[in-house]
Amino acid sequence: MSKTPTPNLPTDENVREWLAEQMKENNLTFLLAFADDGVIWGRMDNGSLVIAHETAQKEDRKNYTELRGKTLQQAYAFSDKMEVRLFRDELNAWKAWKIEDEGEIIIKESQVLWGDKLDEDKNQPTHPGFMRLLAERKGIPPQIVPIKDDFDATKCVRLEVRHMVKHNDDGEAYVELSRLAGLSVGEKKKNLEVAK
Repeated sequence: MSKTPTPNLPTDENVREWLAEQMKENNLTFLLAFADDGVIWGRMDNGSLVIAHETAQKEDRKNYTELRGKTLQQAYAFSDKMEVRLFRDELNAWKAWKIEDEGEIIIKESQVLWGDKLDEDKNQPTHPGFMRLLAERKGIPPQIVPIKDDFDATKCVRLEVRHMVKHNDDGEAYVELSRLAGLSVGEKKKNLEVAK
């Protein structure tokens, strides 16, 4: 994996446009962002960035976070090929990296998302590229994720992560860098796979 700084950085006023431009230029599919007021999912669809908040039923939109520069902490635009990571540094200034896979040892991890069952009520998103998921536990709000595939109770939505393994001078392995690589629907039990 290589990590290179991205020279053109957004302002709080144009962060959405900047993310959409990065996703178009680098052929990235998904967006996962963290803001002061919640988690934000998005996806590129026909050349436009669609945010989960916008796909919610009108009466349900207040329950989902909007993508706003002033509240955004960090964002990950990603696909199976690379990730563009936008974050604030210790002085609250924007920084960005492009992270791409190279020939190192890569560990693929598949993390189960909260909300492992489809919400089958009237609150499903208005956009066909998103689904509303529920969690079995009380207190965990539903989330709208950019996934198109239906699934049954034996499966769940998974966030695909890749970890780059390096070795120090003593030959000990460590994870030097990790990046997001995709969303999938998979079995609830499978977690790790070593790639070559």
